[in-house]
Amino acid sequence: MFEAVLSCRQAYLGKSIEVLDKVVRLPDDRVAHRDVVTYAGGAVCVVALTVDNHVVLVRQYRPAPEMVMLEIPAGRRHGVHERFLTAARRELREETGYIASSWKKCVEFWPSPGFVDERLTLYIAKGLRYGPTEMDSDEFIRPVLMPVTEAIERCRDGRMNDAKTLIGLLWYAAFEGLASS
Repeated sequence: MFEAVLSCRQAYLGKSIEVLDKVVRLPDDRVAHRDVVTYAGGAVCVVALTVDNHVVLVRQYRPAPEMVMLEIPAGRRHGVHERFLTAARRELREETGYIASSWKKCVEFWPSPGFVDERLTLYIAKGLRYGPTEMDSDEFIRPVLMPVTEAIERCRDGRMNDAKTLIGLLWYAAFEGLASS
């Protein structure tokens, strides 16, 4: 099932991604092209929970689907040397203003491994206190508090359809349990 890379060239270099054109040898000896988007450094996502069982979400416009989406806070590491937990703390504070006293790493996952090398690390954050947001200059994000049971129901019925949000909230429901929050 392995594909050997015969050659690789940069097809595009952007601000945050690179697109590679890889020529590979398939298991049956045929040759094929693979477009691969590289997203260096990895990223984090956070299910942040208040003491009264609300989850902190962010509402923002997403250019690929051309729609406003409701998601858990997330973002890239600032370089390969930034620790994942440091990035998670920073992203939660920047996007929502919340600071958490309790953090738990849950799982690492590939949201779209067919063509993107991005790997996300999911954290659960509790013990929240509110402070000012520190959004990037090009971010227009609105924090939203929602009862965690309603957020999970929105995952079940398709009203929330962002992959990291589905994984984060359903992970929390399945493995952390609503009663433990």
